[in-house]
Amino acid sequence: MKVYSIRECSLLMADAFQKDYIFKNITVSGTVSNLRFHFSGVIFFSLIDEESRITCRIGKMRSAFLGRRIKNGTEILILGNIKYDKISGRPIFQVDRILSSTESPILEKLDMLKKELKASGYFDIEKKKRLPLFPFRVGIVTSASGAVIHDIIRTGFLRNNSVRYSLYSTTVQGENAAADMAEMVIRANEETEPPDILIIARGGGAEEDLAPFNQRVLLDAVFCSKIPVISAVGHETDVTLLDLAADVRASTPTQAAEIAVPDKKYIEERIICLYLVLQKIIRDKLNISKLKLQHTLTIFNILAQRGKVTAVRKDILYNWIILDRKLKKVISNKKLDILERMQFLSRCGMEDILICSKHIKGADDGKEI
Repeated sequence: MKVYSIRECSLLMADAFQKDYIFKNITVSGTVSNLRFHFSGVIFFSLIDEESRITCRIGKMRSAFLGRRIKNGTEILILGNIKYDKISGRPIFQVDRILSSTESPILEKLDMLKKELKASGYFDIEKKKRLPLFPFRVGIVTSASGAVIHDIIRTGFLRNNSVRYSLYSTTVQGENAAADMAEMVIRANEETEPPDILIIARGGGAEEDLAPFNQRVLLDAVFCSKIPVISAVGHETDVTLLDLAADVRASTPTQAAEIAVPDKKYIEERIICLYLVLQKIIRDKLNISKLKLQHTLTIFNILAQRGKVTAVRKDILYNWIILDRKLKKVISNKKLDILERMQFLSRCGMEDILICSKHIKGADDGKEI
């Protein structure tokens, strides 16, 4: 019995697909999902119905024209061949022509819901709640069995080991997923000590798996939530209605953790920086106050000196007035004395004066007085 290598087995299957006419010129209809434009120019997408899916590929030569006719949710009718892809190890539908393309009823319904929610203010920026700068507890609405919860907690712990986490376990895919997630959002809001932030997350998947994140029941719960909500659906290229209704959108659960949890090292550096700035402001204010105080004291001293000069001036003026009064009194008294003497002389005759003069002269040994 011959044992085939992987390469030989792969070539065998590729050759079977290539030679069998049943895989050529096949017409298929379905809904476009998970549309991806590769940087090489090749377009990949899934064509799905209610039960199955096939992977489709549009080559580089046809992508420029055919790529404009399809988008996620479009109902298309395509013509092409089924080939075996040796790299992925699975059959792939090589699209040659797009025979028709119409809007999917699901897409039309989604567009109507989007317009209704927009008119109701679900997407208004001014109604978005701000995330707390320093959350103590982060709530995570996701599946307990997936890798998402571990990615968020690990990323958050590396950034800040002081933050705590609460898991609100729910399904994120399937018919009841939207209602389950909405129930968890409501439960978190009703807690006595609710989390500071809620992250609604899932780890990627096909485009059609995002249906729960476009349902009204979940969007109503998020819009009415008092807790800020971060949407982390994991589809950077596909925008869900939850992304629009949430307060913040993250492209991945890991990024959601980075947005929600502040970097402890950055906070410490920021605190030190603010402390130094505050210290400088206080020091500058003290220096300014010191200069103002010195200026005030200088002015006070000048005024005090002026006060002393004024006091001396007042003393001098007072003494001058006293002396002036005394001098005037002395002069006045002298005038009175002279007048009395003159009156006395006028009453006495000249003879009396001479007689008096002789007596005085003789009495004083010939000295005139």
